[in-house]
Amino acid sequence: MALTAEKTSIVGSLAPASVAEARAAAPLAASSDLVEVRLDALRGPGDPGALRACFEGKTLVATLRSAPEGGGFAGSGPEARSILSRALAAGFDLVDVEFRAGENAGLLGLPPEKVIVSVHDLDGLPPDLPGLAGRMAATGARHVKIVGTANDSSDALRILEAQAALAGRNVSFLAMGEAGVATRILAPYLGAPLAYATLVPGRGTAPGQIEAGDLGGIYGVGRPRTIRRLFALLGSRATHSFSPALHNANFEALGEESLYVPFVLRSLARELAALRDGLSRLGLPFAGASVTIPFKQEAAAAAGAPEPVNTLLFPKEGGILSANTDREALEVLVSSAKKGERALVLGAGGLGRVAVALLLRKGYEVFLFSRPEQQGREVAASLGVPFISDDFSSVSPRVLVNATPLGLGADDPLPCDPSLLAPGLLVVDAPYRAFGTALTRAARAAGCDVVDGFAILLAQAAGQAELFTGRPVSAGELASRLPADKRSLFASTAPAPSGIPR
Repeated sequence: MALTAEKTSIVGSLAPASVAEARAAAPLAASSDLVEVRLDALRGPGDPGALRACFEGKTLVATLRSAPEGGGFAGSGPEARSILSRALAAGFDLVDVEFRAGENAGLLGLPPEKVIVSVHDLDGLPPDLPGLAGRMAATGARHVKIVGTANDSSDALRILEAQAALAGRNVSFLAMGEAGVATRILAPYLGAPLAYATLVPGRGTAPGQIEAGDLGGIYGVGRPRTIRRLFALLGSRATHSFSPALHNANFEALGEESLYVPFVLRSLARELAALRDGLSRLGLPFAGASVTIPFKQEAAAAAGAPEPVNTLLFPKEGGILSANTDREALEVLVSSAKKGERALVLGAGGLGRVAVALLLRKGYEVFLFSRPEQQGREVAASLGVPFISDDFSSVSPRVLVNATPLGLGADDPLPCDPSLLAPGLLVVDAPYRAFGTALTRAARAAGCDVVDGFAILLAQAAGQAELFTGRPVSAGELASRLPADKRSLFASTAPAPSGIPR
């Protein structure tokens, strides 16, 4: 059965400090059906009429989130009623009333048809989700919103199961946190009438929020798009990844009724089977997955593969197939060694092991560095290469591969001594960030040749896309299918070495 989120309304959430800040954000409202203005973020009382005027023509929601539920309002129930009443009088269409504050006060005396009644649990999932939804619906509120905090995929599944059980009613479930990202995408396909997103990129009003434009543009929420199969990114973090944008754009270009969603896990080994079974029961058959840090070894064990893998496939007939398109990408991106050339690999995880094996096959003398040191020494010994400490001066590599996560964070330090960076060195940097990691910027400034994380992502994603769809696609074609605002982030600040797909 095909599922669609076409009837879901996207709520773009905004926490402005002032009316001027709200006015500046107003042009972004085109990506949302409703706009939520967090009045608890205002510095000072604010002018509800001026805020209403900022979003002329939009359905506007006034929210006064209390501190226990993740906001900044510390006032009483009567104070909340006064502020929200003034918002309605000024032309706001809806107000958010916290169930815990209004359960015994009749939604604070506000008109039920104007109320979204909500619960936000910052520590986990509220117990008895269906029972809670029933009590909240009994208030007569126009919408019921229940928000928990997910710690792993089992929490995400509980939210999705609750949503599916109440499909067709005015009840919207979702979970905060990285592990809750999947619920923000999939709950609409299971009947959630409202989907909350951040209106301003990088300015989320709750942990794990997706940009409103991405919720619709990448994941198909609020527009005609049907799905019959689910693919996933499995990792310990998800919101930084461009893989959903790449694979979903490719699915849509090919007319595939498939959706690619990030799932954050604590342990792939412990969670994968239950996740597959749970999604299947929800009508979302799990067809395949990309695997990222730190689960490539666990993925290999699940598939019975002898070395780390970054791709899993789940055939209808059962079992698990695997592949490693990281190896294929590096094969294309790194040339064979000339006599006596050395390579230094930073990181002893799945990609680091693949990089060592590939570089050895290409004729390099390979050295490995990793933290923690004991793990690095064990991996180096198993691969038959020398382990080095912090002193890189004796290596003089021709190729440097950063297979650590350092670079994903905006404030991450360089993963190596900057004295290594010099003309003639090829730097292969697996992490990626818009406009470059600290390593890629420093390497280019030092005159190195650079293969950045975007180039690696595109090359390995092209291999995965063929496995997911059965149709070959080049890295360049994948990039060209991205929305323009995403594609621009792939633009390198310096030319890539010849032969590298851009």
